[in-house]
Amino acid sequence: MRALLVVHALLATALAGAVTHLAVVALKSLTGRKPSPRLVRIYGLTCAALCLAVVAVGLVLYPAYKVQVFAAHLKDAAPWAGELFELKEAAGLFTLPLGVGLFLLGRRKRAEDEAVPVAFAVFALALFALVAFAFVSGLVIVAEKGL
Repeated sequence: MRALLVVHALLATALAGAVTHLAVVALKSLTGRKPSPRLVRIYGLTCAALCLAVVAVGLVLYPAYKVQVFAAHLKDAAPWAGELFELKEAAGLFTLPLGVGLFLLGRRKRAEDEAVPVAFAVFALALFALVAFAFVSGLVIVAEKGL
């Protein structure tokens, strides 16, 4: 379980980086600057793939976590961390439709387009917020329990 948890953390770190770059592109487009269609497509694909990977590994880890960490430690010693974990998991699941939506919208972006659609920017910024929350929450929970 520990090795898979490290893989989950590394994938989440890559996702945090990719979604940060995507959010910067989205913010630039909202301020009137024309983003590179290539970057929009690459970041959209990268974020979608990493969302799927992080959630898939998280789903594999979840049953063991509920028994070995939540029930054995967090439920009594730090219930706030257990609740934070559940909130983090819910936020993580909401990244999937946003990631897929970004991928689909990014594929439609052409060089002749003036700007990224507002929907793309909203999806990118929402994904950034969810990933940032889940990432920091994960760090706080691991700091409470440890590996």
